[in-house]
Amino acid sequence: MQLNLKVHSWGGARKKAGRKRIHSRGVAHHTREKVSGRVPLHINFRYKSHVRNKETLKILKRSITNARRHGLRILHYSFQTNHVHLIVEATSNEILSRGMRSLTNTMAKRMAKGRIQSGRYHLHVLRSFREARNAIHYVLFNEQKHDKGTCSAVNEYSSLLSIKEGLELIRKFAVKRKISIRIEKGEKWIGDESRSFVFRKAWETLVNPPETCF
Repeated sequence: MQLNLKVHSWGGARKKAGRKRIHSRGVAHHTREKVSGRVPLHINFRYKSHVRNKETLKILKRSITNARRHGLRILHYSFQTNHVHLIVEATSNEILSRGMRSLTNTMAKRMAKGRIQSGRYHLHVLRSFREARNAIHYVLFNEQKHDKGTCSAVNEYSSLLSIKEGLELIRKFAVKRKISIRIEKGEKWIGDESRSFVFRKAWETLVNPPETCF
């Protein structure tokens, strides 16, 4: 028996071979930035359709409970029509990965709509007081910031009404924007206690803001 040692001109590893990468607006599969418990994180992830309602809000809260069991501290949330914002803390990338995998998988399975999430979650490490303050303010008032009218509503789709200083922050926001805000109270949600010095300092600045904060 004779071996066929002929070198073929096709197949194998070669330049520009294989399936081309699909370019999209989603988060690319690069290595995540290193995280630690000393700084808070701003995370958001999107869905392919409108998913927000009372039932999916309960699913989100159940998903947050599951993520906490993996050591992920979730401080605030904002549930919009097709995306979710979170302010979290994690002591390592491994804990962040396990916690977010638990949260997003629980959401997807309980909504039972197949591959509903649009790509990976976006991560922003909040290293300064200014970054943390702006991110917290953006998450808590996400819906009001995008509202173009003269009246807006604050409801249980964010953690704003669950915090002690929530009503005072709403008042300051309304005065600055010169709008009226209707408060729709619902089921309370208790966030995890922050262990980050950056977060606590940013929160103090947010509750007692300088004139340029809002």
